[in-house]
Amino acid sequence: MKIDKEKLRELTEKSDSDLWETICAIASKNGISLPAKSPSAEELAKIRAALSDADRMNLIAAMKLINKYKRGS
Repeated sequence: MKIDKEKLRELTEKSDSDLWETICAIASKNGISLPAKSPSAEELAKIRAALSDADRMNLIAAMKLINKYKRGS
């Protein structure tokens, strides 16, 4: 899988609400339902940090984060 670093950079520059809306849309296209309510600014900062380091993205950590929100935590 090739990661488009430019697209990731664009994601990190979105507002919190736009970033979460985009994440929810991507998740929905892949059969994952996330709550519409945006996570805290702290959690979104963690997501941005993960997106900023495409060379060292941790897919297990990303899935844990998605599962947390999928459960409504």
